[in-house]
Amino acid sequence: MSFEVIVVGGGFTGMIAAAALSRTGAKVTVFEAAQTTDPRFRGELIHPRGVRGLEALGLKAALFAKGAVAVTGFAVTPGANEPASVLPYGPEQGMGLGIDHHQMVLAMREQVAARRNVSVTTGKRIVDFVREGTRIAGVRDVNGTAHRAQLVVVADGRQSKLRLLLGLEPNIELLSYTVAFGVEGELPHGRMGHVFLGAPGPIHAYPYGEGRIRFCVDVPLGAAKGKDAMVALLARDYAPVVPASLRDAMIASLRDEPFEGCANHSITMPACAAPGVVLVGDAGGCGHPLTASGMTNAMNDVLTLGELVGRSGPSDAALSEYQRQRYDFVRMRELFTDALYEVFRGHDPGSRALQQGVFRYWASSERSRNASMNILSGEEVRVSRFVSEYSRVFRRSAVDVVGKLVRDPRNGTARLSSLVKTSFARMEVAAERAARRWVDRHRLELHELPDVRQG
Repeated sequence: MSFEVIVVGGGFTGMIAAAALSRTGAKVTVFEAAQTTDPRFRGELIHPRGVRGLEALGLKAALFAKGAVAVTGFAVTPGANEPASVLPYGPEQGMGLGIDHHQMVLAMREQVAARRNVSVTTGKRIVDFVREGTRIAGVRDVNGTAHRAQLVVVADGRQSKLRLLLGLEPNIELLSYTVAFGVEGELPHGRMGHVFLGAPGPIHAYPYGEGRIRFCVDVPLGAAKGKDAMVALLARDYAPVVPASLRDAMIASLRDEPFEGCANHSITMPACAAPGVVLVGDAGGCGHPLTASGMTNAMNDVLTLGELVGRSGPSDAALSEYQRQRYDFVRMRELFTDALYEVFRGHDPGSRALQQGVFRYWASSERSRNASMNILSGEEVRVSRFVSEYSRVFRRSAVDVVGKLVRDPRNGTARLSSLVKTSFARMEVAAERAARRWVDRHRLELHELPDVRQG
């Protein structure tokens, strides 16, 4: 089937969208505002589900040729000098991968631009849509030139300006900030993503090249500003929970090398499509990067979109179905990420009891570790499974706290009260968000695509 597609954004999501849609027979034009790559820090760790998608699109080998390394799972450490819970990917899933973001994007652009029906233009900023009645019929660049297509794919990231022009108002919550930097060395559990707890915010570290480790440090809102103040904060409050073999390298990198910072948002969208246009990747919503699910979500988006429009073209029915299927997958990821981040960053007695419950649950059986990892990596998409796993964690936490209550009634009573209060607060937030998403999901079923006549 032949039709014209414009993809706005030439990063990871834009390039996999171009690759997926070009396979359907569509003629794809990609517009990227930057001349090279986005200088800001962006995702580098991809779960196996996303890697399987890269292989299907013919892009996996090119990334390994540019320095990608295999990632075998996650290791989560509750505090300094404590043993980690190791959560490997299952053999049926395959490997994840880590790679420098800029090398990844350049490799993908080279590969995708060489395909027969794909054109990639950099240094071209898109500022508006071309509208025909209630339908998007193309885009307009900064010089006022119109570029027409039957489908516009918005892949310009979490700070997307184009989604606002569609009137698709996002729900945005600023959660924290990330400080990102690289060090030379090896992680304790080798080719795994590592999460270190016990600091004011979780630390995520993963291999992104041979002998190279990326640190992504979660810094609370209101933390001291400026490089000197930030280095002092991280050296004092964060470095002690990092393995001793990496502390000096961490502090030296912070002190001597430039580091990058970015805001962490929870962005949810009540809709991600309109006649003639769809949002993919972070432009359609995102969560905290703790679970590294952003690029896996984006891969799910573009493969779903490619399959649907490949069958019936960029019809309203195909875009509506894309919106519904995307909603189900992405909202599960958001719900899990929200809950895990809230538990891991908390320091009250209830949060600590829940953290202990998580680790005891993971230690209890291989099934427990696999179930959690399947949710984290995008293999499990049922919200009911998330609720089931959370309930098991709460029971583990309660058993532990009740044991302490028997040994120390006064302190144990306070801990039990805090656990119940914290856990129910977490579940209340999760239930409220799940209910809102259920309502949104059924609105998508009951209503046609939104009218974009007014912009």
